[in-house]
Amino acid sequence: MDVYFFNITVLRNRDVFNEKLKEVDESRIKKIKRLKNTDDRLRSLGAGLLINFVRNHYQVKEDLKTDKFGKPYFENSKIHFNISHSGNFVMLAVSQWDIGIDVQRMKLVRNRIAEKNFLPKECEYINELEDDQVKQQRFCEIWTIKEAYLKHQGIGLRKPLNSFEVDVTKETPLIVDHKELRVIQFKMDTRYVVAICANQKDEKFQLEEIVV
Repeated sequence: MDVYFFNITVLRNRDVFNEKLKEVDESRIKKIKRLKNTDDRLRSLGAGLLINFVRNHYQVKEDLKTDKFGKPYFENSKIHFNISHSGNFVMLAVSQWDIGIDVQRMKLVRNRIAEKNFLPKECEYINELEDDQVKQQRFCEIWTIKEAYLKHQGIGLRKPLNSFEVDVTKETPLIVDHKELRVIQFKMDTRYVVAICANQKDEKFQLEEIVV
C-alpha cells in the first residue's frame, strides 16, 4: 500500500488556495463552495488535490464515482483507495485490495462517548491509567481502527462501533475475528493518530508527503 498525506496549512494563503482551486474538477469546486467552515473547505480542496495526484501517478483514466455510501472510487479501476482528514492533515491510502484509512487529531476524551461506542474491554484499556494524554491517545487508537475497518468494508458508520472488538494490547493491533485483515497504526506530528485497515496480503507500506 502507498499512503500519501497533505498538510493544508499552505492553502491558508488565499492566493495559493485560489490557484489550486483551478486544478480540481467542477464537482469538487461546487462541494467546496457549499462548505461554510474555512478548514472544511481547505480539507476538501486538499482531498481533491490528493485524488488528482493519485490519478496522475497511477495513470488512472477511469471516471471518479461515488457509491451509495458516499465512498469515492475509480470506476473499473484495478486500484482501490480511501481518504480521511482531520485538523491540518488529509491522508489517502492506495492498494490493489480494499483499504480503509482514518486520521484523528487527539482531543479531550469524554467517558460517555467511549462507553456509548466501545466495548467494556476497550473502555478498560482507555481508563487503565490516570494520565489524560494517555487516555486521549488510547481513545483515538481504538476509534481510528474502528473507523478504518468500517471504511475498508465500505459501510461507513452504518455499522455500530460496538458491534466488533479491537485489541490494541498486543504489539500489533488487530480486529478480533478478522484475521484476514491487517492493521497499521502510527502517529503524525505527535497530535494525530492514523489507522489503516488492509488485506493481510498487502505487506508493503510506504508513506509520502505531497507538497504543492
